[in-house]
Amino acid sequence: MNSEIQVAEGKFLALVAENRLKILKVSHVYAWNHEDQQDLYQEILIQIWRSLPKLKNSAYTNTWIYRVALNTAISFGRKHKSRREKTISHDHGVIQQLLDAKAASEPETDPRLAVLFQAIAKLDDMEKAVVTLFLEDFSYEQIADVTGMTVSNAGVTLHRAKKKLSALMEDGRHE
Repeated sequence: MNSEIQVAEGKFLALVAENRLKILKVSHVYAWNHEDQQDLYQEILIQIWRSLPKLKNSAYTNTWIYRVALNTAISFGRKHKSRREKTISHDHGVIQQLLDAKAASEPETDPRLAVLFQAIAKLDDMEKAVVTLFLEDFSYEQIADVTGMTVSNAGVTLHRAKKKLSALMEDGRHE
């Protein structure tokens, strides 16, 4: 029994090491501030650990990691929505100040990337998921597999999300 736990721990640690940046990216896209990003990151790790016995085929690890991370992020967002609404005014100026402060705290970040993440933050949960996967070079088939959509629905959602992102980023340049 003890050796089974050690094998599981080794597998878990290897998965986390290989996919750390992916998990951080999902946390960054779905959480507003650094504390929430850290909380979400930890929650994703917990869910990966809990779900590890369900991972049967290591050939699908990449898809499986994203499925767990995105489902956890969406659930996390729903659970914390009321708290976020109480602590963050929806006044555009306040939100922009928070985003500017976040960008300032990450000096190594390319400003264009910061604008992109600000725009992605304004998408709905499924659009965020599809765009995040697209940015990771997932095919429409892989995006559909992770999100539970049909391939054509994944393509349509991605197309609409890209249009929204383009408009949001364009609006951001004129403010």
